Amino acid sequence: MRTTGVKDKVDRAAIELFAARGVDGVSIADIALDAGISQGALYRYYRSKDEMAARLFTDAYRRTGAELAAIGAAQHGFAARIGAMVAHFCALYDADPALFRFMLIAQHDLLPGIDDAGAAPVAAIETAIADAVSNREVGAVDIALAAAAVMGIVLQSALFQLYGRIAGPLSPRAPALSRAAIAAVAALEGGEPPA
Repeated sequence: MRTTGVKDKVDRAAIELFAARGVDGVSIADIALDAGISQGALYRYYRSKDEMAARLFTDAYRRTGAELAAIGAAQHGFAARIGAMVAHFCALYDADPALFRFMLIAQHDLLPGIDDAGAAPVAAIETAIADAVSNREVGAVDIALAAAAVMGIVLQSALFQLYGRIAGPLSPRAPALSRAAIAAVAALEGGEPPA
C-alpha cells in the first residue's frame, strides 16, 4: 500500500463528501468507506475529521493565494492582472467543482483559523488593485471593498452554477466576469475608506 496514493484517496474522498454534505454531515467512517480503507488507516494521516477539514481547506486556500500572487506578478496592467486572476478562479472551479464547493461552504467555519493572511487569495487581488491605484490605472478606491467586489462577482457566479442557476462551465464566462470585475472597481472610484 503506497502511502501517498492512500492519502490522496483519503483527501479526495473527504473533499467530495464535505462538498456534498458539509463537514458536519460527514463522519470518519464515511470518509474511510469512500476511500476504501479502514478507519484506523485513516488516522495515520489525520487525528480527526476536523483536523482533516482544516488542513484540506488551508492547503487549498494557501495554494490558490500563491497561484494568484504568481499570476499577478507575471501580468502587467490592471485589466490583464484581474482578467488572468478571474480566468484562474473559473478554471479552478471547472477543474474541481467539489473542492471549490467545499471551500465556499466551509469558509465561514475554517477561514478564521488561518493565520497567514499574506497567502490569501484576497491579498493577491488587493495587491493588484493597490498597484493599479498607485500606477493611476484606477482612481482612489477602498482597496478592501474593491477586492470584495471582484471576489463577489466570481464567487457568486460559482455559487449560482453550483446550485443550478447557471448552466455549464465558468471558464467561457471568464472574459465577461473580468469585465464586470473591472467595471465594479471603476464604479467604486472616489470611495475612500471611512476614517
